[in-house]
Amino acid sequence: MKNGLIKISIFCCLVTLVACGSGSGSSDTSNSGDAVGAANSAADQTVVARINAANAEQLGIASATGVAQAVQYQQAPDLGLRPEPRPDPVRISMDLSRHFSASSVSGSFACASGSYSEVGNPDGSTTVSFNLCDIGFGLVFDGDVHANSSTEGNLTTVDLEYVDFSVDLAGNVTVFDFEASCTTDNTTTDTSCAFPDAPGFDGRLYNIFDASVVGDGSSGYSVTATIVDPDHGSLTIATITPILFGCADGQPSSGALQFTDGNGVPVSVTFNDCASFTLSYSGTSEVYNW
Repeated sequence: MKNGLIKISIFCCLVTLVACGSGSGSSDTSNSGDAVGAANSAADQTVVARINAANAEQLGIASATGVAQAVQYQQAPDLGLRPEPRPDPVRISMDLSRHFSASSVSGSFACASGSYSEVGNPDGSTTVSFNLCDIGFGLVFDGDVHANSSTEGNLTTVDLEYVDFSVDLAGNVTVFDFEASCTTDNTTTDTSCAFPDAPGFDGRLYNIFDASVVGDGSSGYSVTATIVDPDHGSLTIATITPILFGCADGQPSSGALQFTDGNGVPVSVTFNDCASFTLSYSGTSEVYNW
């Protein structure tokens, strides 16, 4: 299980952290909302996982994956054009979704240098092109985003596809490919996002919903989130003690979290170090190696 967390697109975060409310300019990131992305996995978000000896290790890894991905999303650069100590990447998708929604088109993104443009395609979609667009705060974007919007009633849904999209953050360049989907209420302008399956520490694909992250790399992160395990169902985690990430493969190095399974059984997961974690439930504790 040495598969490190595969780098997820900034826009994964985008859409990723799912269900994000409109959000404010706080130094702590907290995203919540009602949107639920369609899971491509066999398990359903509404089916709560039930722990047993056979799946305990996988559920422990699922919980670690949820924490790691939520924190990764929170640390990614912000395309929402807001200078914040710890910007929220989900706002990228939220901003673009609002931009294309029926009643809240806000105009072009501003580039201090470089350019930004939108071109309509024959199929009705729009190609948004950033050409070395310097939006300030040490961020330069380069590449295309394909946006396809549809409106039903009061809701506009925007499907976004980022192709070879590069983000230069103060000289550190990362290239992302990602698909996302956001929905905007055209009356309130509230926007929520859902993101597709993302690979975890064991290589399986997970969905993460309703994630909230508070903290930093020094004091540790407090996280709540719902993770859909592709084989066993969902689990809603909450941090017991702040979680730190000091491992080369990206897994938690300390801290603890808990969740309650579908039978009402409380489960705790303690991250011992970069080599193992301990999972405890029903009076038993087991140490698992990564």
